[in-house]
Formats: sequence, C-alpha cells, structure tokens
Amino acid sequence: MKREKVLIVEDEMDLLDLVDFNLTRKGFVTASALDGQSGIELVESFKPDIVVLDLMLPKLDGWQLCKHIKDSTRDIPVIMLTAKCMPEDKVRGYEAGADEYIAKPFSIRELVTRIEFLLQYAQKVSYKKLQWRQKPTPE
Repeated sequence: MKREKVLIVEDEMDLLDLVDFNLTRKGFVTASALDGQSGIELVESFKPDIVVLDLMLPKLDGWQLCKHIKDSTRDIPVIMLTAKCMPEDKVRGYEAGADEYIAKPFSIRELVTRIEFLLQYAQKVSYKKLQWRQKPTPE
C-alpha cells in the first residue's frame, strides 16, 4: 500500500513539529519547509500528494506558493492552515486555489481527518479522469 506524502510549509517550528509528529504517527511520509521558497523546491523534488500551508511565510507568502502549486501541478490538494481567519482572507485563499482553509488554533484530529478526506477525494477524481480518458470513442 502506498504511503501518502504530505508537505508541511510552516515557519513556526513548534507547530511544524506537532503537525509532522502526528502525521508521521498516522503513517504519512512527511517533508517540511520553513519558508515559501523552500516549499516550492520541495513541491518539485518531494512530489507530495497534499500540501499543508501557512500563509505568513518568509521569502514567499502562502498565497503566492499556493498559486504556484496550482499553476504548475493542478491536482495536488492544498490545505491552508493559518492564523488569518477573516472572511476576506478565506476568500483570498480559495481564490489562490486552496482546497481547504483551517484557522489556527485548530484541532490536530480535524486536520488529519481533512487530509485523509482530501486524499480520498483526489484519488476518486483521478480515477474518474482516467476512466473518462480510456473510454472508447464511438465510430
């Protein structure tokens, strides 16, 4: 069975360690970045199945990183995990391409559940795309 890969981009080390520990314990393979530029590099080299992303990052903010991820690899789900919880922040996050938006403070159990849900959903969508592409065309 494939172990899903989660990229965590978070500049607060304590929070990054907490998320990483809990995801690893649940069987995920993780990689982490402390800034947006390192996040871009890891998207390309680590090839995550999903990204958990803070917004207020050094070097490149989370909105820009999310947009980059969605422009270059459309199918990777992105969860924004941030202290920015105003409605306009959430709208901006979804406009940047976020699939989910979780405000801090948050429940680690809720985060893990949402990751699992988005991964299952992404697999179903990918399978349906594959089926659609493989359907024979009528002559």
